[in-house]
Amino acid sequence: MNISLIHRKMYLPVISRLAPTPSGYLHIGNAFNFLLTALLVDFQNGHLHLRIDDLDSPRVERSSVEDIFVQLEWLGIEYDSGPSGPDELYTKYSQQLRKERYCKTLEILRDSGNLFACECSRSEIRQLSRGVNYPGTCLDKNLDFLNENLPWRVHVPDHTFVSLKTLTNKIEKINVTQAMGDFVIKRRDGIPAYQLASVMDDIELGVNFVVRGQDLWASTAAQLFLAQCLNDPIFPAARFVHHRLINDNSGNKLSKSAGSFSLKMLQKKNRRPTWIFRETAKALKLPFQEILTLDDLKEVFRSAALQKDGLLTILEQEK
Repeated sequence: MNISLIHRKMYLPVISRLAPTPSGYLHIGNAFNFLLTALLVDFQNGHLHLRIDDLDSPRVERSSVEDIFVQLEWLGIEYDSGPSGPDELYTKYSQQLRKERYCKTLEILRDSGNLFACECSRSEIRQLSRGVNYPGTCLDKNLDFLNENLPWRVHVPDHTFVSLKTLTNKIEKINVTQAMGDFVIKRRDGIPAYQLASVMDDIELGVNFVVRGQDLWASTAAQLFLAQCLNDPIFPAARFVHHRLINDNSGNKLSKSAGSFSLKMLQKKNRRPTWIFRETAKALKLPFQEILTLDDLKEVFRSAALQKDGLLTILEQEK
């Protein structure tokens, strides 16, 4: 089934987002995710939102926030809603402005009996779980939620599954118990955890199409589970693409830094991002020799996406 058929079967317009975390300079892996998201959303005539995940204020750097807007402009990626720059982020779109909403939702989940407080240290968890999921040590201890030094966890019962819809509307089952176990929803420092903030933002935006790396497969399971706990009808029906990761020369996952793989450094060396467009095409196994601009990449992508059992099937199989 090609994507034009998929689009005609959908009742809702495609709504997706870019969701960078400003904890360091963006790198090639971020560029690949942004470009792939923009390509898929553009091809489906969808709506693209810029959401900056800045809830973890101790890790947020002003220079990294500014870098997001600089690199999006350099890559030529246009989005339909979201902050136009750092100032508008802080005054209108920052997750810091929604912290009260996250906390109220935490209280709702707590009162529903889905959460429990946990006193285990990370070293204790590693020792007891042998590197797998949290072993449930504090589940039945009934520790006081009012203890500000204790994180809160979501209880995921045994054999809990969620349904995930793929790019071409196929349904896959994910075992949340195995993927995440009882995961943290409120951190020890009192900050609502990423899983809650991310899914609440997606729910509020009406996101129904998510493009993310393979390393966030477990996060997808956790967020689909949370959306069900919150009785949301839209996000559990969203379609997901989990793409391969772009690694460094040693085969390791890239991390945000000011190193040679950061877009900031690449921009200094290359006036135009042609090299990144071609690398994106190569990663998608598309013809790349003639690509000079983002429009060229869009044209090559569109041609491949229209082919039955071509590009879209490959993307759907990546986990």
